[in-house]
Amino acid sequence: MIILDAGIDLIAPEFLNIIFFEQKNLIIYPYIDLKHLHALELFTVGFNVIDLESTALYNLKDIIQTEANNSYSQNKTFFFVYNLSGVKIKEIMEIENIRCILNSSENLSNLKLRQNFVAFNKKTKQFFNYNEKSNKLDFEKYLISSSENYTILQDRIQKIKMDATKLFMELNNNPESTANIPKVLKDYNPKFWHKILKFVELYFNVKLPDLDLRNKDQINFQSKKNEGQNQIKKYAEEYTQILTRNKIIAKEFIQSLHEYRCNHVNPRNLELEQLYDPQKLYIYLRTHHWSKEIPKNFLLDWIQMKNSGYKLNQEELNDFITIIKDLGLKNDEIIGKLEDSMNNISGANHKEVKKAKVCNKDEKTINESINIIPSIKNFQLFKAHILSLLNDIELLIDNLNKD
Repeated sequence: MIILDAGIDLIAPEFLNIIFFEQKNLIIYPYIDLKHLHALELFTVGFNVIDLESTALYNLKDIIQTEANNSYSQNKTFFFVYNLSGVKIKEIMEIENIRCILNSSENLSNLKLRQNFVAFNKKTKQFFNYNEKSNKLDFEKYLISSSENYTILQDRIQKIKMDATKLFMELNNNPESTANIPKVLKDYNPKFWHKILKFVELYFNVKLPDLDLRNKDQINFQSKKNEGQNQIKKYAEEYTQILTRNKIIAKEFIQSLHEYRCNHVNPRNLELEQLYDPQKLYIYLRTHHWSKEIPKNFLLDWIQMKNSGYKLNQEELNDFITIIKDLGLKNDEIIGKLEDSMNNISGANHKEVKKAKVCNKDEKTINESINIIPSIKNFQLFKAHILSLLNDIELLIDNLNKD
């Protein structure tokens, strides 16, 4: 049930259907606060919105008519008009090709509505000139319920508008072909395709040919869609593997992802979630930019911890090699660099231990050895020295026991 106490209550499937998909005009009465009324602007994608206060304009109809028919903008104009009388609403309804949301404080129950206008009584929660039962609102309910906030919902509506424009261009160039419909609508459940196609007709004021969406194109698309879903699942599992092995490596990976996005990806091609959710960003990159393989330069920056400058220890390098191999990245250069780093650490440790042992053998007494204990800042050398010192103490104790 719709309750109009705040703007959020207007974000309902019925209004999304009327204003956006059906491309109809809306009259709401009695009075509703303008800031709440403007929540419906969310559904006016593809239009430039203009506010008009009717009591301040004596020639309201002429202003609207002129603006509606003589706009130089690529987008058409959508009017929010408030404080209207029933007489002025009748005048506005006579204007051709108008898109608007009107608000009045009067009781308009007896108002005779034109076909492209729907009235809503906010007190009785009733629509006039609109059959709620005949309009299946599954798509609208899905869009609203699955959107976490207004911004995501607006992005989804904007995407529908963009895809509808692509369809219009495709069918305008070749009215008889439906081959590219599955490609353009690949992100939507096929049961919602008819609603988007109807939107194309209403928004662009065209008549599309009768389209058989049950042909082989759709069957082939369904197969490709399933393949795409399997790929997305695979990439999500890859991302989980990377993030759960080692926190330091995972943090660097996320930083590297966003660095790559900033340098190589047009943000207009991304949805809001892909901009800020690293998993969705990774799936997008694997689907579009990295479909064949993750690029070598990205991997090199990652394993060298370019963003954080962190120096990996031997255990962390081991984790890195495991991650690379688990992902099936058969890149000899990447594996080689990781193994070289491990060998360098092992070689350094070996030299430090050897040097410590030589020093200890050259000392005549344990007391003299204590005086040259290396700094703890060089932990490997310090550790080797202490172990050697303990060994000398143990030998001294054994010799004393023998005596």
